[in-house]
Amino acid sequence: MMRILLLIFSSILLTGCLYPNDQLTENQATNDEQLNRVQEAVDEYRKATDGLLPIETKDQNTPIFIKYPIDFQVLREKGIMGEVPSNSFAGGGAYSYVLINPENDPTVKVVDARITQRLRTVNYQINLYRNEHDFAPFGDRLGKGVFSIDQEKLRLKDGYTVDSPYTEQTLDLVIGKGGEAKVDFRPDVYQLMEEEGIEEYEGDLRYLLTEHYPIVPAYSPAMFLDNGEIILESSE
Repeated sequence: MMRILLLIFSSILLTGCLYPNDQLTENQATNDEQLNRVQEAVDEYRKATDGLLPIETKDQNTPIFIKYPIDFQVLREKGIMGEVPSNSFAGGGAYSYVLINPENDPTVKVVDARITQRLRTVNYQINLYRNEHDFAPFGDRLGKGVFSIDQEKLRLKDGYTVDSPYTEQTLDLVIGKGGEAKVDFRPDVYQLMEEEGIEEYEGDLRYLLTEHYPIVPAYSPAMFLDNGEIILESSE
């Protein structure tokens, strides 16, 4: 009996060491080992193909953080990778692997596929509403081309929020001017800026998140700092 208890206790400790925040964030599939393995495979592929990238072809209008998904089939065909990462969506996990900064510094990151699925459900409801009323359920204006969801018009069964893949905060869903649901990551950025003592930042603040986390803020409006306030902006 004592031996069984020790084995159970050891298993719990091992799980805690590997995934210390599992009960908090549920995003442990983005561990450094797997990210580094895919990054090395991408770098090797580039060297073997004179700079080509192992990515799937997407439409030019695809949002920037999901525009360059990694094509694991190509890496396997080249003999560079065997099995896909177990945390990848292709491997039954919760993350899709992508590249950011493909022209200058191709860097491997991941997209939380659970948020992708949530937005797919919300967009389905938005499209149903648009088909019936000829316009999206726009609420208050939150920024340039960004609006809240009018909860009186669109009654979402599962609410109007998602859990942050970074901080576990509750993040609001918003709508871009094109009628697509997006995630408002401002609370995460404000928290990160406070923790890191950041008062100024040039350019899109979504890249600040990618500098500190392995997960990209996919499906989100751009964010810019203006006199200490984060301004939302969407061209989609």
